[in-house]
Amino acid sequence: MRLLAIVIFILFVLTSCFEKDKIVPPHEPGDLKVGVAELTETYKYQVFYDLQSNSTLKQNLISEWDLGFETSDSGWHVILNTSKMMLAGNTGETDFEKVTSKGDIEMNFDPSHGNLDSSAIGNWYNLQEELPVSKELVYVVDRGTDEDYNTVGEKKITFGFDEDNNYKIRFSNLDGSEEKNMIIEKDTSVNFVCFSFDNGIVEIEPNKQNWDLQFCKYSTLLFTDVGDPYPYLVTGVLINPHKVAAVEDTIHAFEEIDFAIAEQKKLSTQLDTIGYEWKHYDFDNAHYSVLPDMIYIIKDTEGYLFKMRFVDYYNETGEKGYPTFEFLRL
Repeated sequence: MRLLAIVIFILFVLTSCFEKDKIVPPHEPGDLKVGVAELTETYKYQVFYDLQSNSTLKQNLISEWDLGFETSDSGWHVILNTSKMMLAGNTGETDFEKVTSKGDIEMNFDPSHGNLDSSAIGNWYNLQEELPVSKELVYVVDRGTDEDYNTVGEKKITFGFDEDNNYKIRFSNLDGSEEKNMIIEKDTSVNFVCFSFDNGIVEIEPNKQNWDLQFCKYSTLLFTDVGDPYPYLVTGVLINPHKVAAVEDTIHAFEEIDFAIAEQKKLSTQLDTIGYEWKHYDFDNAHYSVLPDMIYIIKDTEGYLFKMRFVDYYNETGEKGYPTFEFLRL
């Protein structure tokens, strides 16, 4: 009995060392709901949507921010606002004044899958004894276009750290005018602290615990008929990188999918899992149609499973840019 007690104690200590997954309590399936993301005909908004409340938590003009600064304890990536088709390139220079044009440097965009190591700015720092140290390289940033498709311009920028390991940035126009320095502190309530070259730190993303889907334009890689890759702006859905996962169900009809089927699915955290291919454009008639047979299983930030499909792309007055979808909590 003494040995048994010791074994039980050891097992208790070991199991208490592991973080437990959040357990979703038993619940009744929800009712079928219909949601709409109001991007408008020019797709000028980014829309953050919560499935549980069937509501838009926040929306912003695509021109309101340029860069996003990662907030995780061990992450220091910087992303571009892909709704503007922004590009960035590493000049290879550490002399800020020496860079006066982008010259022939390679300019890249952030891929839509969300792998931060593949971002255009990439790894601008090294880790020394687990602490980040800037490479002090100068980057050129093409700010893309605003919601009216006007070219915004270019900036040069360097990234570093202050004594408290906050982000420290130095930026200006390529000719050196309008130079500024700024400190950006991490805010772990969001995935990224957003920054505008015009207005500094701006509040864009809702609390990362509260939203599931982002409806927006974003840059992705398409291929020509002969297989050549090229970046392109599409309009679709990205998932919250914090806890949300999704997968397309290519087997079952929407009505057939229940919790038992959904919980067997292998979900993906790739941001563009839902993406843009749930709609089709008819060039002859200049009209979008949605594909209701494309069904998605989504796990939200609270761990609940939903099934979702798109049912329209137009509002009551016939204006495009209003993705309409029906969904049900399983």
